[in-house]
Amino acid sequence: MIPLALPDWLALFLIANLALIFAATLYYFMRRFRWTPRPRAAPYVFRCSVCGHVYLDRRNVPMAACGQCGNMNECVKSF
Repeated sequence: MIPLALPDWLALFLIANLALIFAATLYYFMRRFRWTPRPRAAPYVFRCSVCGHVYLDRRNVPMAACGQCGNMNECVKSF
């Protein structure tokens, strides 16, 4: 065991407590700046007028190309 006088034990106890408080403060301060994912946009439903393929697109565009035939189609429904 390490021989320490009473004032040295008190100083060690004080430094340990202050280090713990500093670490907790730093943790909660940095937690505020965590990256949070952005909510995804609702999908838009498109139905191809040529091949009848139904597909989703998350972009807010008036027309989107069909994945099968490449025809441009208008939005049928959005959620």
